[in-house]
Amino acid sequence: MPDVLIVGPQADEFRSLLEPMGLPDFNARYCERTEDASAHARNSEVVFGPPAVVAGLLEHCAELRWVQSTWAGVRPLIDQPRRNFQLTGVKGIFGELMSEYVLAWLLGMERNIIERASATSWDPRPDATLAGRRIGILGTGSIGRQVAASCRGFGLQVVGLNTSGEPVAEFDRCYALRERLEFAQDLHYLVSLLPDTPQTTDVIDASLLQCLCRDAIVINAGRANAVVEQDLIAALRAGQLRAAILDVLPVEPLDDSDPLWREPNLYITSHTSAPTLAGRVAAVFADNYKAYVEGQPLAGVVDFSRGY
Repeated sequence: MPDVLIVGPQADEFRSLLEPMGLPDFNARYCERTEDASAHARNSEVVFGPPAVVAGLLEHCAELRWVQSTWAGVRPLIDQPRRNFQLTGVKGIFGELMSEYVLAWLLGMERNIIERASATSWDPRPDATLAGRRIGILGTGSIGRQVAASCRGFGLQVVGLNTSGEPVAEFDRCYALRERLEFAQDLHYLVSLLPDTPQTTDVIDASLLQCLCRDAIVINAGRANAVVEQDLIAALRAGQLRAAILDVLPVEPLDDSDPLWREPNLYITSHTSAPTLAGRVAAVFADNYKAYVEGQPLAGVVDFSRGY
């Protein structure tokens, strides 16, 4: 029976979700505070929690064999040197939420939703449509695939960018990272869903932004390291871009006094694009826990060398 440590601000919420499941041989401690978790970490074979919290506990976890992240991103656990445990991320539960976010913004911008809602006079001019336009999605994993499929349902041509250019069924074409400028050529919309790795840093820079259609829309809902912020701001000010929507930033939360809040045509959505829904995350952990105690392969295993 493995000792399980469940840590982080949602620990009690996860208790209410996991205990009724009747998991086999389940011996868990729940600690919302890191200082409480440290006292129980030494004998814990399994740890379930946010990567930033778990990374701070690793030095105490002498018996650790598996960490289940509650986040899609696992950078804090990639950045530390220890590698003698399995790390699994949360995959397969954010695609629908991210599709809603991306399409809500694109439809809102093209169909002038806010302007129409606040109109005080008749305006019969037709709005634009997504159909027939070209969208590029950086990142073709499970989230990117679902966003791509949703976009195709609106008649968009969808191209993707991944490490090798490997074809992915939901995309009309995929480009390798080294082909990023060709990928970006004449895109009306650019959506980044990339993980935070050394290879993805500064992928969206001035040279790539210049390849987009004039009046393009850029959305970053992946990780902040992908965007050269000053290049993005310069493109907005020059009129190269119609708008930029940033869900992720290098430092979060962004201070209320930061000038980014007042930058014209820049919209900040406070890391809300695909919220971590505790029920879905608990289900991922429960399925993996059953596989773990049965000696079966775990789902969502992270490759430390690749960072995802």
